[in-house]
Amino acid sequence: MALSIPSGPAEISRNELTPRAALKRAWVWYLVMLLVPFLLFVTVVVTLMESTNPRHMTMMDAWFLGSIGFLILAAPAAFALRSRYFRPYWRGEVVSPRSYLTGMLIVWSAFEAGGIISLLGCLAGHSLLPCLIPALASFMFFTPLWPNGRAMVKRTGNADDPEIYAEPR
Repeated sequence: MALSIPSGPAEISRNELTPRAALKRAWVWYLVMLLVPFLLFVTVVVTLMESTNPRHMTMMDAWFLGSIGFLILAAPAAFALRSRYFRPYWRGEVVSPRSYLTGMLIVWSAFEAGGIISLLGCLAGHSLLPCLIPALASFMFFTPLWPNGRAMVKRTGNADDPEIYAEPR
């Protein structure tokens, strides 16, 4: 039986993700996740402009409270789960590209789902407000979390040294 040992970068496993490839994938995911709620919002506005159905106040209240509740629970849980993937970062080490991508996708997905749930509430209640408010909040929290990849390549040093430590975005 022959055993092949990788001797150079050309022979590294195809499953291994480089920081550059992870950042590229992260940007693709981020931009797609920006586009989806925008298109859904446009769809909701066009649908509600053409609709003559009466508003469902109880439906709007339920969707509004449900989407707020989802964001209140899911956002901190997503950040807590991401911190498990970013565990090397807290020790001043770099995060593996796969862990970086997974951790960021978890946080982005939580905000994305909260916004989509809220926009679907607009459709269910036949009104933009109040369900649009959690969608806007979700979008506001999502947009500044663009991928920068510093956690994959920049050593952050000790968390006790404020000169060289930076919180991940």
